[in-house]
Amino acid sequence: MYLSYIFIGISVLISYKCLNDRSWLDRLVHYPYIEKRKKEYYRWITGGLIHGSMNHLLINMFVFYQFGPFVEQYLTYRFGQVSALVLFGIFVMLGLIVSNIGTYMKHQDNSAFRSLGASGVTSAIVLIYCLYDPWQMFIFPPVPAIIFAILYIGYSQWASMKERGHIDHQGHLWGALYGVIFISVVDPYILQIFWEKVTTLPF
Repeated sequence: MYLSYIFIGISVLISYKCLNDRSWLDRLVHYPYIEKRKKEYYRWITGGLIHGSMNHLLINMFVFYQFGPFVEQYLTYRFGQVSALVLFGIFVMLGLIVSNIGTYMKHQDNSAFRSLGASGVTSAIVLIYCLYDPWQMFIFPPVPAIIFAILYIGYSQWASMKERGHIDHQGHLWGALYGVIFISVVDPYILQIFWEKVTTLPF
């Protein structure tokens, strides 16, 4: 749980700074056009630590607060505390990077495109939770986790193709798929858990 709270704290502090100092946001935001030309690939990480508004920040951090500690606890149960800390740290760092790969490839020559926020990592965390407890009811939307996962991935793919709004839906999609792949590689046992639960209807 410790790394989840540290990540939340860092995100809040850096986001607050960027919201009050545009020059910081310009230096840290995920900006494929500049990344390609100036080799500023650190933005793949820093872009996930900043947010465009307080609402954006609060939503992402609330989701991370809800599900991040669960993923840490699961990894601790499976591998022990020290290994879990290392794995969770790697998971978050790779998640920040992977969720920006798609938009980098797509928008590296588009000077108008920029994105920011931890939505890719939070998507990864939510999908891991869905694998572990597919029939758990979400409060919002009020559907089982497995249904939410299917709808979420489907909508993100559709919205990414349509480029609907200014939200980085491609980052959401890449983050969600990354979460499934990461936990499946690190601990294939979760796939057994998922299969056993998904084939046992809760009603």
